Amino acid sequence: MHGKLRNNLINVTTRDFVYSLISQRIGSYLPPDMQEIYEKFEHVRIISTDAYFMHYSLYPFLRSRNEDELLEQARQFCEEYMDGERYQTLKTLTTLDDELSLVYSIALTKYIVGRIRGILDLNSGNSFGKTAGIPGGNSGFSGIAADIEIDELLEGAVEEAESVTKNAEEIRELMGGKSAGREAGTFQKILNLAKQMMFVEELKHIVRMSKRMMDFVPKATRIAKVKGKTGDELSGYMLTKQVERALPRELALPDVLFTKKLAFDGFLAREKLKVSEGAYYVLIDKSGSMVGEKTVWARSVAMAIYRMSKAKKRKYFLRFFDTKVHPQKPISEAREIVDAILKVQSNGGTDITNAIATAIDDLEEKFSEYTNTIVIITDGEDVVEDLSKELRKVRANLISVMIQGHNETLKAISDHYVKAELTVRGGERLLKLVEFS
Repeated sequence: MHGKLRNNLINVTTRDFVYSLISQRIGSYLPPDMQEIYEKFEHVRIISTDAYFMHYSLYPFLRSRNEDELLEQARQFCEEYMDGERYQTLKTLTTLDDELSLVYSIALTKYIVGRIRGILDLNSGNSFGKTAGIPGGNSGFSGIAADIEIDELLEGAVEEAESVTKNAEEIRELMGGKSAGREAGTFQKILNLAKQMMFVEELKHIVRMSKRMMDFVPKATRIAKVKGKTGDELSGYMLTKQVERALPRELALPDVLFTKKLAFDGFLAREKLKVSEGAYYVLIDKSGSMVGEKTVWARSVAMAIYRMSKAKKRKYFLRFFDTKVHPQKPISEAREIVDAILKVQSNGGTDITNAIATAIDDLEEKFSEYTNTIVIITDGEDVVEDLSKELRKVRANLISVMIQGHNETLKAISDHYVKAELTVRGGERLLKLVEFS
């Protein structure tokens, strides 16, 4: 994978298999056009892979000198960078964390390769597309590096990589922490969203407000249960005339005692406890009027309710609506929930009746025997049909959260009708209401 050049670390080098493995992993997450540049320039691969181990390793050690002029400039930059406070701060996140170290090195590589591609485009006089003419090898990169100030290039790359890594850590935390990133496809979502957060201000606000609202989600909470024939926990013992439910020792009694119990008192049987709480079903209005602080607050609340559902061991479903309900099936997986909350655009009209009716249909299929909670967050003032009967059928409490408006027909069918206060404190009040519904 690597040629004659020596990297700038001495505790892991280009001769180590793990070094080549990480180098290949970094390249695999680059777009195809960037991969080709990455593969042609060994200097880039070394700088990128060293960056991974600088942040992953407990105690990374730099060489005292590198014979290659460009890598020596990179070494001197890293020496100064590693003595700084921002490196030490970031390293509290990345040390022994493969995912965040990989995010850092990928973001750094994309920045460097992007700058190289820009120089190639400029020198060729046309847009980058066919790369057969890219000069490869060490001399090829030296020629391109003549047009770049190495310290300035690395400073820009490090600044971007730091931002993307911090964003990735926040997004991963919303998805459930380190364990979430191990699921197939989740790392790529984290990587993409972390990059988008740098350019889409609304994403930053949603992530930051979501994290602040998480502080109000109880780490442990009351889980409602009911006694019955089935369940996961033993509540105690009861008498029953149903022979099939009797304890085995009751069935082994002498005939006289068995007949007496069957005729009079009944047999001793186990009484079970079953969780009675069903699902949280969250509906977020994505109509054109739900932009700015409205959608930031609504989505932050939805994310906090998801975290609450984990504490209460309740199912969680999320859908967005305008005149239709999106997507075709409710979202229930952590990575898809976060992805949708951060990416779904606000546009279209509003049909509240259709949204609630869709949620009822979904709950009726599997959760009608449990106590469910539908939370709808909207600023819509359209006429809502009376769905009270349907809501009772699926044992669903309806919490309607009205943002900057009023809807009398929605209020009439709601168990709780809340005027939204678009602050973290307003989110806390709603979460307490949801917790005990």
